[in-house]
Amino acid sequence: MKLSRRKLLKLTTAGLSVTSGCAAAQKTDGVGPNRGYERKSWRGKLTCDNSDVPASNIVDRLSVPGDFGNSNCQMIEDSHEGPYFTCAPPPGKNISSGQSGQALTIALRLVDENCQPIPNGTVDVWACNAEGYYSGYSSDPNKSPPLLRAMTFKHIKPDLEARFCRGALRTDIDGIAEFNTIYPGFYYGQPVHVHFKAHVGGKNLLTSQAHFPEDWNERIMATSPYNKSRPIKRTFGGGQFSEMQIVERDNQLLGVLDLVVAN
Repeated sequence: MKLSRRKLLKLTTAGLSVTSGCAAAQKTDGVGPNRGYERKSWRGKLTCDNSDVPASNIVDRLSVPGDFGNSNCQMIEDSHEGPYFTCAPPPGKNISSGQSGQALTIALRLVDENCQPIPNGTVDVWACNAEGYYSGYSSDPNKSPPLLRAMTFKHIKPDLEARFCRGALRTDIDGIAEFNTIYPGFYYGQPVHVHFKAHVGGKNLLTSQAHFPEDWNERIMATSPYNKSRPIKRTFGGGQFSEMQIVERDNQLLGVLDLVVAN
């Protein structure tokens, strides 16, 4: 009998506590410091050791529940991680680590199919910096990345110590995890985007990415340091992935997106 993805996800999460993390011993997946991982799970993607991931602080949150809900609680199609995911240690809400660029707060709300928030889940985010570099990797953003390896779910091990524009937080009572970072740039053959991964009960239920609205991309890419001369041009997002909604609030840019999972 062939199970649907939704039924399979429910079976894999049955009996698991939302607050549990991976029970494996700490490992590293490269030269830099990482919080370790248990094993490759759904579709060969990593489930990180989330036992020490801090909670997103609702007290200083920029987003409000009313910013979300534009997805109509449609499940996001699960996708590949890309070559540059690693279980980076969570630095807390501020993940830009001094990178230059347009300040941006990213708020991801984890909800089920009925639009009910999922508190105490774990959300990872990772994106390139303004010049297209992913932290931990020396790969030239102006040259083709090893996407073939990504499609076969073979991770590229980090070769640098630095960790920036990466983080993980547990969702608050409203299901929201909020990160202070910078507006991402772009790299070879890719649109402006941010990656995310959602864990519930120690299992990775969703891995995908979201593109940014093109009107905002045009405004940001015309400013420094994004407007440096490069031998490549960015591409456009199209409709393959979700689109981040941008809100201006208190002279700050806020990007919001619902992450809908079968829970």
